[in-house]
Amino acid sequence: MNHVLERVADVFEMLIGYIVALFIFQPLNVCIHEAGHAAFARVFGGKVEKIEVGIGDPLFTVGKYIQVNKVFFMMGMLRYDNKLDQNRHKIRLSFVALGGVLFNLLSIAGLIIFKVYTNHHHFLDGYFFGFTAVLMISALIPVTYSTGYDSDGKWLADIWKR
Repeated sequence: MNHVLERVADVFEMLIGYIVALFIFQPLNVCIHEAGHAAFARVFGGKVEKIEVGIGDPLFTVGKYIQVNKVFFMMGMLRYDNKLDQNRHKIRLSFVALGGVLFNLLSIAGLIIFKVYTNHHHFLDGYFFGFTAVLMISALIPVTYSTGYDSDGKWLADIWKR
């Protein structure tokens, strides 16, 4: 009987982990990712207009720059002026395109450093690492999404094709 209760507890813990990862970590990762694009766009002279989390019509806004949309919060988009695009600075544009993945890598490194120096261990850490890794890998696959927007990998490939 004790073994059955342990298995039920394990399944319940796993279910909670996936729910937290899907509804908290994933939107947080998208925000971090889009902030990376925005940071590099600003560094290289671009003007950030909006960071969107999700697709579809707006649901609500946070501050001046962040908009949460109604549908599919697992994607995001940076809207900025296209001055960088017009000037065709391949290196600068590459940093903007890779900025999201770089910031996601920084978030993973930050959690690892925190874990090392605080001896922190929590069952949700693995879910954060996993969902962040999936976001980074999927962003680098060069595809055009059904929304018509390009992935970071496709954007990067297009930068270097010009």
